[in-house]
Amino acid sequence: MIRVASVPADHPYVAHLSPTGETPGDGCDEVICLTDPPVIADDGSTRWWPPRILDPAWLREHAGEFDVLHVHFGFESFSPEHLREVVDVAHELGKGVVVTVHDLRNPHIKDPAAQLSRLDALVPAADAVITLTQGAADAIQARWGRDAVVVRHPHIVPLDVMAALLLDDTSSRTNRADARSSDDSTAAPARNDRRRIGLHLKSLRTNVDAAGALDALALVADERPDVEIVVTMHRDVADPTDRGHDACVVERAEALAARGAITLVLHEPMDDATLFAFVGGLDVSVMANVWGTHSGWIEMCHDLGVRVVAPNIGFYGEQHAPVLYDLAGRDDEAEDGAAASEDATVDARRLADTILVAVDQGSAAPADVAERRDERDAGARVHSEIYRASIPTR
Repeated sequence: MIRVASVPADHPYVAHLSPTGETPGDGCDEVICLTDPPVIADDGSTRWWPPRILDPAWLREHAGEFDVLHVHFGFESFSPEHLREVVDVAHELGKGVVVTVHDLRNPHIKDPAAQLSRLDALVPAADAVITLTQGAADAIQARWGRDAVVVRHPHIVPLDVMAALLLDDTSSRTNRADARSSDDSTAAPARNDRRRIGLHLKSLRTNVDAAGALDALALVADERPDVEIVVTMHRDVADPTDRGHDACVVERAEALAARGAITLVLHEPMDDATLFAFVGGLDVSVMANVWGTHSGWIEMCHDLGVRVVAPNIGFYGEQHAPVLYDLAGRDDEAEDGAAASEDATVDARRLADTILVAVDQGSAAPADVAERRDERDAGARVHSEIYRASIPTR
């Protein structure tokens, strides 16, 4: 049995690195993942970040409980020097260290050097490096001289949910779009025969150009009155007393809603079932990121059969072929895929034109459940092999 201290553990990506149990002789049921040590937030709630596992003292205290340290993300709270110490201590304790490079540029931090400096501490010292696309693997080789193993992102939507969608394929989009949660504010608008476009702004992540995306949707509404446009954002964005408040974005969205160009939905963060129902009711999902490397959102939309319009950044284009658009003011990326201009913005005209292309293409088919299951089991086998090889011979 191989015991893995994963940073983090409580995340859909990490959960779906385990085998489904539906493939005979998958050979990787000996891997178990430790749970996240809880961190008590100021409001008394518990969460996994900043991860306690990335504390040398924690590693020493719990050395008898794990064999491999696997770092995915959530390490931005720590300095490069601290992360070097973490790797050194893990090796001192006879543990394997595996790093999966999800982000060459952190979606929450504007300065691209912040993520790269931390990866400079982790990637060269790791016993094994994994990433999600060949483009990212090439960038890792170019910067650090490491050969990263490419393991495709596993499914986000549970396999049984995907299977249910396929069984009801002829009417599932309507049913999903009309699904209601316990909070009616997160219910999707009533379904009609118009193509539906969605923009999910959540709490306005640092790498999102909400204003540019709203301008693009205004153009789409003017030019294609036969489509329905739904924009969602968390309530904190509209609350003047909240630190996440953005008056300009809210005013722009409310103005579009007032003239009937969009339906604006303000909501608390959705649970998974509500999110899958809402997004699954779309024909096209629009992403307004201005930097990034890989996207779990693209994976979720693929699972649900929703076409994605995404910026041509990072390695999004290697994830299920989204419909790509170019940003404005974006310099060519360096070999590491992380050096896009900090001044890049959404070009409303370009995005609007790309949305119209995606609308005309129509809805995508939901992911093939058997293929997603096989991908997951294959990924689990690869991880099991990497873990075993990373543990020093005693």
